Amino acid sequence: MPHKSRPERAEQSERLNWFHQQVTDGKHPTATRLAEHFGISISTAKKDIEILKKVHRAPLAYDHRNHGFRYADPLFTLELEGPSPKAKPPDEPARTVKVETGLEQGELIAILVADALRKQYRASPFSDSIRSAFDKVAALLGESASYDRESLERILELDLEPFPTIDLGIFDALLKAIAWRETVVLKYFSGQKATVTSKPCDPLHAINYKDNWYLVAFCHEKQDYRDFLVNRILSIEFTGTNFQPYKDFKIEKHKRDSQLFKGMESPVEVVMEFDKFAAHWIRLRPVHKTQKIIERADGSLEISFKVYSYENLLRWVLSFGEHARVLAPLDLQERVHKTISRMSYLYNRF
Repeated sequence: MPHKSRPERAEQSERLNWFHQQVTDGKHPTATRLAEHFGISISTAKKDIEILKKVHRAPLAYDHRNHGFRYADPLFTLELEGPSPKAKPPDEPARTVKVETGLEQGELIAILVADALRKQYRASPFSDSIRSAFDKVAALLGESASYDRESLERILELDLEPFPTIDLGIFDALLKAIAWRETVVLKYFSGQKATVTSKPCDPLHAINYKDNWYLVAFCHEKQDYRDFLVNRILSIEFTGTNFQPYKDFKIEKHKRDSQLFKGMESPVEVVMEFDKFAAHWIRLRPVHKTQKIIERADGSLEISFKVYSYENLLRWVLSFGEHARVLAPLDLQERVHKTISRMSYLYNRF
């Protein structure tokens, strides 16, 4: 029978603390006892135990002799927010924390921009999650601030590129694998070889780079860190095997070393010229943080900046058509020339 002195629905942290204490005291608790003690379903109790195993790395092992759980490592300690039930004095009054939300000058503008972003992404796979997150942030304002959305739409407009398609089920599974430090097998579509291969790996980090999501993982086949485009992951298989943290892995160091984020050992200076028509658009917004612009008397301009990769640069300069020309370096000139020649061949066939 359920324990009558407990509320029917306790916070999960309280349930986990109770179960941990029972295991520590050698009482060999089970999912059934957890469910009865807190008046929850067996499935919820089993999920709590899974969270102890996967998220908090509790070394739980089922003891068949005592018909309950024990710790394979007796020295294991559980760190959760909130007091442990064992240390909580009886009839302790509930404590409440009052949180006051105050907005500094400019922070309301950030919320308004977030609202505009929310509308831009309403057709994306993240639409529901973004709406829920924004509503929670807006609720924190209470009665301290309000604004007219219709008026905002007349003065603030964000023009974003279409959001890449992504499977939220796979994305969510990857985040869980990262949190649980569990080895997985990816069914991965290789863009270069146009083949599907199995990739056993240890997932370490998810990163958004130029509107695309990548999984940074230690690849068992290559025995090195690799970046996998999430859009090309067709399925993910959990192996039930956990891996130890990679002490040498730091995401910032990986971004400096990875060819995806770097591409070249040292920066290369790119020099381009734009005629009078295209120069107007270059002046409207900065192209690169290292840019230097030389204005010409005829209204055209020359711009130079340093890059570590030509990724997206080729498409960007070609988007200006005959209004832009690469002056340096020579290898980028040749890539533009080959692309234009190929395009000319395709159209001359008709």
